Amino acid sequence: MRSMYTRYILLLSAVVIVLIMVVATTVIHRRERTEFLQADADRILDDHRLAPKALARGRRIFLANCASCHGADGRGSTATGTPDLTDQVFLYGTGRVSEIESIVLHGIRSGDDKGWDLAWMPAYGKPVPYARGKLPSLSPGEIEQLTSYLRALNGAVGEDPAAVSAGRILFQEHGGCWDCHGRDAQGDTAIGAPNLSDGSWLRGDGSRRDISRIIREGLHGVSPAFRGRLDPVNARAVAVYVASLHARKESK
Repeated sequence: MRSMYTRYILLLSAVVIVLIMVVATTVIHRRERTEFLQADADRILDDHRLAPKALARGRRIFLANCASCHGADGRGSTATGTPDLTDQVFLYGTGRVSEIESIVLHGIRSGDDKGWDLAWMPAYGKPVPYARGKLPSLSPGEIEQLTSYLRALNGAVGEDPAAVSAGRILFQEHGGCWDCHGRDAQGDTAIGAPNLSDGSWLRGDGSRRDISRIIREGLHGVSPAFRGRLDPVNARAVAVYVASLHARKESK
């Protein structure tokens, strides 16, 4: 009887110890979660306590949810118009964690009422280039002129000067061009309009074929809204990880 009683006490003690450890772990986990979410998102990369765990978690989330489009290395694809997340060229915002976190949660043209949904590139080769407003189509000749202007703007040599001049005038006069990309063609990160003068291409490689195709067919990519699929901690962690990709390159 005494031996059975001793075993019972030992078993009960073990159960109590396990329960205490579970409760302690839960309390620590909740405390860390609260601290992470209450922290200034844009300062997490500089926090030597929060950054390592956020980066490790964020990479796992990225590989499971984002790599299928942006690639495991985050470099995207100019073949599909998927942005490179490792460079210093930002399509939306300035690359801050808080901005990326908003895109992760609400997406781009995702149907989420808090997502980015501006700067659709019209398809000027179609009879109705833009479903959201009235914009005139462009003739094949006008598309070629705009193409010549944009190629020359990016340093291409050999473009016909007359075509470049006509394209410049057309760009400045056509509301669908300068209204989004600016008179200087340097784009607008507030709406996601790419810089057309920096030699960095969202889709294609800046060839005549690729530029004229975009003008003719349009371009408006979609990034899904992960609100509902990722909890707040995971959404912030992946945003921290994505921000680290271009932060690392900047620091080199």
